[in-house]
Amino acid sequence: MKKFIRVIVKVLLAGSLVVSVSPTINVSQVYAASYDNSFVQAVESRYNQLEAKYSDLYASDKKKATATYDAFYEQIHNEQRILNDLVEKDLDELAKLLDRDYTELSDKYGGSGYRDALNAYQREINPNYTSGALWKYATAINENYLSSTHWHFANQINENYRSSLMWNYHNENNPNYSGSTMWDYSNEMNPNYTSSTMRKLRNESNINYSGGTMREYRVGQISRAEAEKRIDKVLTDGEKELQEIRDAAVASLDKTQKDTVLKLTALRDTTVEKLLLQRTSSLEEIMSLRKRHFGGELEVKPLIISFDKIKVIIDGELQKFEQPPVNKDGSVLVPMRAIFERLGAVISWNDTERSVTATKGSVTVYLRIGSTQPTVNGIAKPLEVPAQLVNSYTMVPVRFISESLGAEVSWDQASQTVYIKTQ
Repeated sequence: MKKFIRVIVKVLLAGSLVVSVSPTINVSQVYAASYDNSFVQAVESRYNQLEAKYSDLYASDKKKATATYDAFYEQIHNEQRILNDLVEKDLDELAKLLDRDYTELSDKYGGSGYRDALNAYQREINPNYTSGALWKYATAINENYLSSTHWHFANQINENYRSSLMWNYHNENNPNYSGSTMWDYSNEMNPNYTSSTMRKLRNESNINYSGGTMREYRVGQISRAEAEKRIDKVLTDGEKELQEIRDAAVASLDKTQKDTVLKLTALRDTTVEKLLLQRTSSLEEIMSLRKRHFGGELEVKPLIISFDKIKVIIDGELQKFEQPPVNKDGSVLVPMRAIFERLGAVISWNDTERSVTATKGSVTVYLRIGSTQPTVNGIAKPLEVPAQLVNSYTMVPVRFISESLGAEVSWDQASQTVYIKTQ
C-alpha cells in the first residue's frame, strides 16, 4: 500500500481559518529519484544485444532452411520433369513401333481368318483403349490419371497437396503456419508475442513493466545489489533457454528435411521401378498375343531412367551410385570402388599414402590420389587426368577401367552414358 505525506498549513487571517493542502507526493517516487540510471541503461543495452543476436540467428536459420527447401523442391521437380519426358517419349515411340508392326501384319495377314486376331492385337497396342496392354502403361505414367503410379509421386512432391510429404516439409518451414516448427521458433524470438521467452526477458528488463525486476528496482522495492543479482540470472538463464529453443528448432527442421528427402527419393525410385515393371508387363502381354497368332516377337529397346547427368550401364544394367559420375575438364570420372567391386575386384585404401589398391584374380591395380601414373601389375598406365577425391569418393577416368581390368568401355556423348561390358 502506498504511503503519503500531507503537509497542512494553517493560516489565521482576519479571524478566518484557511487550510492549504500541498500536492500529494508518492514515497516511491522519492526512492525512484535515487536509482542509478547508468545501471538501468546497462541492463537495457544487454537485453537489446540479446534480442538482436537471436533475431539475427533466427533470420539466418530461416534463410538457410528456406534455401535448402527451395533447392530440394527444384531438384525433385526437375527429376519429375526428366521422368515425364522419358516415359512420354518412350510411350510415343512404342505406339509408333507397334502401329507400324500392326500395319505390316495387316498387309501380310489380311485374310478373314486373321481378322479377330488383328483386331485383338490392335486393341492391345492402342494406348487409348481401356484395359488394353499399352493403355495400362500409358495410365501408369500419366501423372494426371487418378491413383496412377505417377499420380501418387506427383502429389507427394506437391507442396499444395494437403498432407503430402512436400506439403508437410513446406509448412514446417513456414513461420505463418500455426503450430509449425518455424512458427514456434519465430514466436519465441518475438518480444511482442504474448508469453514468448523474449517477451519475458524484455519485461524483466523494462523499468516501466509492472512486476518486472527493473521496475521494482526503479520504484525502490528492491536494492541495486538485489536487482543486479536477479536480472543477471534472468538474462543468463534466458539466453540459455533461447539457445535451447534455437537448437531444438534447427534440429527439428534438419530432421524434417532429411526425412523428406529420404522418403521422396525412395518414392521416386519406387515409382521408376513400378513404371518399368508395368512397361515390361505390357510388352510381354503384347508380344505373347503377337507370338500366339502371328509368330515371332519385336525387338524393343530397353527404357533407361536415370536422374544422374552421367549414367553408367554395366552389362545392360543401370548403376546407382552414392557419388554419381562427374565431368572434370572434359574427362568423365567414375567412382572407382563402386565400379571395381561391381566387376569383382577387392578394394583397399591406404590412408597414409592416400592410395587405392584393387585386386581381381592375378591383376593388381595401384593408384594414388592426385597421380597420373597408376600401375597394373607394376606396369604404368599414364592418365591425362589424375585420380581425385570428390565428396570423399575416389574418382578415376572411365578409360582407366578398361586399361586395368580389361572391361570394354564406350562413351555415348548424346545420352551422356558410359557402357561397360565384361563379357
